[in-house]
Formats: sequence, C-alpha cells, structure tokens
Amino acid sequence: MTSTSPENHDASPAGRPAATGSGSGAGRSAGSATPGSTPPVTARDARKDAGRSSATNPKKAGVDASGTPGDRSAGKGGAKDRGSDWSVFRTVVILVGLVLAGFGAYYLILGSAGLPDTETCVVNPTLESQFRFFSAMMIGVGAAFITIAVKFQWANMLWLVCLMVFIGGIGRVLSWAFSGTPNYIMIILMVVELAFPPALLVWHKFIAKTSELRREFDERA
Repeated sequence: MTSTSPENHDASPAGRPAATGSGSGAGRSAGSATPGSTPPVTARDARKDAGRSSATNPKKAGVDASGTPGDRSAGKGGAKDRGSDWSVFRTVVILVGLVLAGFGAYYLILGSAGLPDTETCVVNPTLESQFRFFSAMMIGVGAAFITIAVKFQWANMLWLVCLMVFIGGIGRVLSWAFSGTPNYIMIILMVVELAFPPALLVWHKFIAKTSELRREFDERA
C-alpha cells in the first residue's frame, strides 16, 4: 500500500514542490533588480556627485565666490599656498591700518604742532580745529583697514578705503600746486598715498585670481 501521509506532498494548491535551495533565490535577486527599486551606486557615480557638489559650493574647494579664503579642505598643498598668500596680504593690510591709526592719534593729540616746519608759526584756531578733525578721520580709515583684514567678508570695502587714501594723495598734489612746496616728509607721504592703494588692489586681485585658478585645477585633478 502507498502511504498518503501529508509529509510526502507539498501544501501548495498547485501541488508543485516547494523550493528548497536558497542559492537560486539569492541569485535571481542579485541578478535582476526589482521594478521600482533604486539602482546600486557605483564608485564612478560617487565621484561625479562629489565633483558636482564641489563645483556648486566653491568654499569646499578653498576659495569662496568673492575671492576670499574659505574652507581649505580640498587639496592640502594648494590650500596651504592659498592660505599663506592671504595671510601675508592680511598682515600687510593690518600694518597699513595700524600706521594710519597711529599717525591719526599722534596728530589728534598734538594738533598742527606735530607737523614739521610749524614751530615758529602762529596757531590758527580754525585751521587747528579742522586739522584735528581730519586727524580723527585718519584714525577711522586705519580702523577700517584693520577691520577689513580681520573679517574679510567685507573685502569689497577695501576698494573704497583705498580710494579714500588715493584721493588724499591728490589733495596733497593740489596743495603743492597752489600753496608751494611742502616739507619733504609730506612729499614722501604723497607718493606713498598715490602709489600704495593701487598696488594693494592689484595685489588683492592677483591673489583672488590665482586662488580661483588653483581651485579649478584641483577640481579637474
């Protein structure tokens, strides 16, 4: 007699034997993706996503959109060079601000008596008042240089402050033309005020452009 015990038959309605091997099911799931599922991310796709994110966020490449130092996380060598360039530039700007603020404070305290060739001149109260006022303005210009160098989010203001100093040098030229030759110290200051602001702005533009080129090179590399 044939045994009809339930152990010898499948419990499925179609009477087909159930799959006993787990390897075939795993192979089918690995070989074909289920409709609607997310395809696996390859290494090439990850590199493309990283390139797109660095291109859309320039700070990750070492320089922000305005040409000022950003997060130097991309490229240790290039970031170190960019950081040193901006550090030197900031140091020079801070020194300029300290010198201007120091001269302003000196003349604010002493007045026109601090100028050369004024020992025997009679003090004019009106000129003295105006002179001390502009000495205070000189302190403000020096403080602006220092603030720009420290914060540097306001790097565009550097152009305005340099323009103020340059116009001051033009004022010395007009004084020389209409009132006679001043003391040689004033002539030296005139040359510095006319030459240094344009040189500082050209230097700033050069560092910003160089940093941008290095960032593009790092992205391509």
